[in-house]
Parts: sequence; C-alpha cells; structure tokens
Amino acid sequence: MTQDSSLLVEKLWRLKRQIDKGACPGVEFVHLNTLLREPAYRADVLRRVELSGSAGLKALAHEIQLNDNGQPLMARDNTVERHQPRAEANGRKSWGRRNLLVLGPVLAVTCVAMGFTAFENRSVRISSDITTDTTWEAGREYILEETVYVENASLTIEPGVTIAGENGSALVVTPSARLFARGRPDRPVVFTSAQPEKQRSRGDWGGVVLLGNAPVNQINAGIEGLPEGEVRGFFGGSDASHSCGVVEYTRIEFAGFEVYQGNELNGLTLGGCGSNTIIRNVQVHRPLDDGIEMFGGNVDLKNIVVSGPGDDGIDWDWGWTGRVQFAVVQQHPDAGDNAFEGDNNGSDHQAMPRSQPHFYNVTLVGSGYAQKRHRGIVVREGSGGHFHNMLIDSYGIEAVDTRDEVLALTTRGTLTFGNNHLANLGQLGQVEQENAENDDDFGFSEQDWLAQAASNNRFTIETALFPAARDLVSPNFMPRLQARQMNGIRPPQSEFFDESATFVGAVSPASADSWLDGWTSFPDS
Repeated sequence: MTQDSSLLVEKLWRLKRQIDKGACPGVEFVHLNTLLREPAYRADVLRRVELSGSAGLKALAHEIQLNDNGQPLMARDNTVERHQPRAEANGRKSWGRRNLLVLGPVLAVTCVAMGFTAFENRSVRISSDITTDTTWEAGREYILEETVYVENASLTIEPGVTIAGENGSALVVTPSARLFARGRPDRPVVFTSAQPEKQRSRGDWGGVVLLGNAPVNQINAGIEGLPEGEVRGFFGGSDASHSCGVVEYTRIEFAGFEVYQGNELNGLTLGGCGSNTIIRNVQVHRPLDDGIEMFGGNVDLKNIVVSGPGDDGIDWDWGWTGRVQFAVVQQHPDAGDNAFEGDNNGSDHQAMPRSQPHFYNVTLVGSGYAQKRHRGIVVREGSGGHFHNMLIDSYGIEAVDTRDEVLALTTRGTLTFGNNHLANLGQLGQVEQENAENDDDFGFSEQDWLAQAASNNRFTIETALFPAARDLVSPNFMPRLQARQMNGIRPPQSEFFDESATFVGAVSPASADSWLDGWTSFPDS
C-alpha cells in the first residue's frame, strides 16, 4: 500500500468516527470495511456528507475526494461472515453485531505504523447507550469511550472478550437491565484499561456498576461514582430476589476513575442486587478506590480476588445481607486502606435492613510494616456481620477495628467473629490499645472479644503464608501451615456454601490445586 493510500485510509477512518458520533444527520452508521472495499458505497457516503454534514466533516470529505481514485482500498473477501447491525432504538445506536473488518497484511502493518487500534481486526468502539438486547462476541475487543448505560435490555458478553475502558468511561447496568458476563477458566472476560500494557495504572477508567431493585436502607439511593443527580444511578426496591445478571470468570483491572474529588467508581459496584444475581470467580485488580462495594441488597459472592486496591478490598453499606465464601484480598505495600470496611448507614446506624453479611473461608494478606500499613477489618456505623474460617495475616495496624455501637451487636449475636486464624500481627493478634481520646466504640475491647475462649480464634507470631502470598505479580495464597493447624468449622448447610470447606482461609491446605488457577492475572501495569 502506498503512502497516499495509507493517508486516505486514515481520513476515511476519521470520517467514519465523526459520522458515528452524529456529525452527519441522516447517516447513523458507516461500515468501515464496505467504505474501504466498495467505491460506490464510499461515493454515496461522501455525497451525503456534502448535503448534511458539519462544516468540518465536509472539509474532510473534500480532502478525501481529492485523493480518491475510485478504486477498492482492500480486497474483497467473500468468505467473511457478515452480521448486520441491529435496528436503531430511540435515536441511539444499539451496539449489537458488527461487520467483521478483514484487512490484508500490508494494510494491517500500515495501520499499526499509524497507531490505529481501531483498524485492528476485531475492535469495536462503544460510545452509545445500550437499549436493546446485545451480544459482545468472542474474539473481539470492545473499547468503551465514555460511560455507557444499559437500559431495558440485556448485555451478554461471551467468553474471551476483552473490554478496554478509555479515561472517563464505565459500564453501568441500570435496574431495568441485566449483564451476563460469562467467562470460562481458560477464556475469562476481561475489563481493563485502554492504555497500552506497561502504561496502565489505577483509575485509568471507571469500572462496572450493576444496579437492582433489592431492599436498601437508604432513601432515594443513588450510586456513588456517577455525576450528582444522574437518575439512571438510582436503585433499590422491595424485590429481594431481583437479578442484576451473572458475572463469572471475569477480571476487572485498573478501574476507579475519579468523577470529582472524593467520588470515585469502584472496580465492581453492586447496588441493590438481589439473591438471583450470580457473582463468582471474579477478580478486581489494582482499582483506584474499592475493589468491590455492595450498597444494600443481598447478593452473594463466591471465589473472589481483590488485589492491590487503592482503598478498601471489599466494602459494604446500606443494609447488605449477602454471603461470601472463598475470597482473597491482597494488599499492596504502596496503596490501600482496609481489607474489609463494613457500614450500615452513616445517617442512621439503626436503619433496617441492617448490614449483616456472612463470611466463610477468607484470606486477607496484609503488607506488614510496609510503606502503607493496613487494617484487616473495620466494622462501624451499626453494621453487623459474621466472620468465620478466616486467615488474617500480616496487618501492620491491626486485624480488627470496631467502631460506634458494638456491644449491643455482639450481645445479640448480630456481630460474631470465631474460628479464625490471626497471624504475624506483631502482638499475637492484639489490636491497638485505645485511650479516652481515641475511643470510638464506647469502651468496647476488641482484644478481649477476639480472645474469648468460646470464639476459638487462634493467634500465631509467625506468618501462616509463604512469601509468595505477597508477590505482586505471581502470588500463591497456599498456607504454609499443615492441614491439622488450619481446622475451621463447617459452613452452614445451604445451596450456596460448600460445607466441606472446614479449613481456615480461602485455599485448601490439603489440595495442590486452587480455584484461582488459570483465570486470574496480576499485571503490574
């Protein structure tokens, strides 16, 4: 391909992008492969631009006409599967199946030299809301250009799909919609930064938000991380079984875009998601804010990894009553706050339904006395919770910090902590001693509570994990202790819990394999 042809391809791509963004009323979408391959189609598009395009678009079309010799710019390929785009809905593009763009080797090299990721074989750019049932197909990369809302529709993401978020973008699934991101162990769905590898960092893009109609204890609940007053961010209702969809074998990386100071999206946000929502085998890696945050609802989580959060690993508010089994939070030495941070309602600590999640088989990996020290668990503002079969290791500040009205919660059994292993905490698992000036829980002694004989918590001076548990790019969370030293209690009988997991921590000390194998990844940038 000549240099002149390369420049023409570049200009045609720019023309297509501007048309897709509405610069030519009456022309809703341009098929790039047809634009390059069919001179008659190209001439018709240019004619339409001359009639109704913006001034800038008309000038670009004029430049193209001066250099266009009326020949195909790519070879025809009659073997390529072609899919027609879905019909327009409510004046907005419905991003369904798109035609495949087949480029010859010369054109592909030219596009790389010019820096066009959009010309790559299977990239689709997304900038419009999704309002009809849509599938993002395996073998393609989808690039989020801005915050995309899914409304009154289902978005299905096939195994192996990568979704790359540009700065300021996010995917928000409203209560009227559902997300089905079903990856596989060998082909996970990956949400990541649109920046090149080795140039990615926390906060490159927004994250994934699922909103539903399950109960919350906040009036007029609106999700954080969206512009104030955005009505599509409201959620909550009376349907405890509401489904926000299915997310499994999915990774979310480098998320947490800051909307404005102090208001960031999390890697995965679940607002008012009910019991029919399925969240399992999900990793959130290096988010700017929290890894996963629940706002009310009763969604359950299983096989969860949060690695290197910029704030908390798992956070909950506004009456979340879900269950969690098999979860790992790995804190990084340069960032983060608490592994868990649990609240009920900051405005009304007694608001109902009260936050009261159940955790079994969890490993929390602190960074010790590193540059950034962390707490294991903070429970406050009236939140209850049940924490069992947990391994809490190497937290430089303290393992557990309770705040506000705690005694009534522990007396009623709304807040329990038992059959856990606390290791390498500097003082045999003891928490910071509070005095009158920093007493934030009305004199409640976390140390005495944790050490009660009936709670069957164990404390060891040495770490219970191998050094590889703190490896930032290739961690291994297998415990170093023998199986007989890691005994826990049997989880409750239910369809959700694996009752055979009578060990402490997220990874069985008796198995050479792990549920993390194959689908997780820990890139540094």
